[in-house]
Amino acid sequence: MPQNVRNKIKSLAKEAGFTGANILSVEDFKKYNQLPSNYNKYLEKKMYGDMDYLKKKISFFYTPEKILPDVKSVLIVTMNYLANSLIRENWQERSLAHLNKPEKSYISLYARGRDYHKVLKNRLKALAKSISEVIGDFGYRACVDSAPLFEVELAQLAGLGWRGKNTLLLNKESGSMFFLGALLMDCKLVSMADKKKNHCGSCTACMDVCPTDAFVGPYQLNASRCVSYLTIEHKGIIPEDLRPLIGNRVYGCDDCQLVCPWNKFAQVSQVPDFDVRNGLSNSTLLELFDWSEKDFYERHRGSSILRIGYPRWLRNLAVALGNSSQYFNQVENNGAGRAREKRAVMLSLSYKVQKGCDLVAPHALWALQRLESKD
Repeated sequence: MPQNVRNKIKSLAKEAGFTGANILSVEDFKKYNQLPSNYNKYLEKKMYGDMDYLKKKISFFYTPEKILPDVKSVLIVTMNYLANSLIRENWQERSLAHLNKPEKSYISLYARGRDYHKVLKNRLKALAKSISEVIGDFGYRACVDSAPLFEVELAQLAGLGWRGKNTLLLNKESGSMFFLGALLMDCKLVSMADKKKNHCGSCTACMDVCPTDAFVGPYQLNASRCVSYLTIEHKGIIPEDLRPLIGNRVYGCDDCQLVCPWNKFAQVSQVPDFDVRNGLSNSTLLELFDWSEKDFYERHRGSSILRIGYPRWLRNLAVALGNSSQYFNQVENNGAGRAREKRAVMLSLSYKVQKGCDLVAPHALWALQRLESKD
């Protein structure tokens, strides 16, 4: 493939809204991929919670042909996602400060706009059409967390960054504040394999800040303790010993990214789909807890938050409300306003204890008991 064609493909990717793009041949992926042995060790330690699909689809992760027969090349792309309203001076510090406002909800930065799965996949499909006008028709499959692929490993081998100690991909241009997507193609393109040097050095800020101590070592995450897993992937009862550690995090967690020195280079997204919707950057826990099921589905239409469903949404909010007990139990020093807030919260929790489903009621009861306690 001539150099001008490769440059054209990268140019088309930029026009489609992607920040970075590189091509990796399946041959190079299989040649340089070192994950199989590491991944098997991870599975043996059973740190994946109830995400059993990670074990059931294990052969797919190493064999892209099982996702797209005759696949020969993979175009890996990145897309910045920080909303324009967030990129102001000291955005990391301000986000961390929000975690110390127990009456407020904290929703992961990536989830405050439209569902990235759909946004990236639609743009990947449009990009494939543009590429076909340059090289001719080809078969493809667009993947955005929708297929058993080692996206981070693919991106790392393609030279789009290095794996940080928090297991996320990092690069000097955007830190870790970007999404990954992959376009599997059945045409042979010249590989741009160029694995980058790791630039984390001796820094352990991401590991040290984790609220649940989910990192068992550098590049090793015990998913069953991770707040993102507990509030998104986990479908059942949240272990009681982990609930106080979740704080006001309602959907996901950004702590390990907020303290990462490389994220001072994070760039604003040029894609308006990731702008904050429905006031999710500054809502109180009670405001969200009082949403009806209809409110939940209407206000989160087009959002990745929909995937957890209304019961898990209430479960997460109930835990966060339980963690606001210190804030509400300081009513003596904060006047009648906060006392009214507390009564409203307790009334709402009491209703969920009585009328909530088997998933919501136990968490609402736990929260109510913490608010009733004077400790």
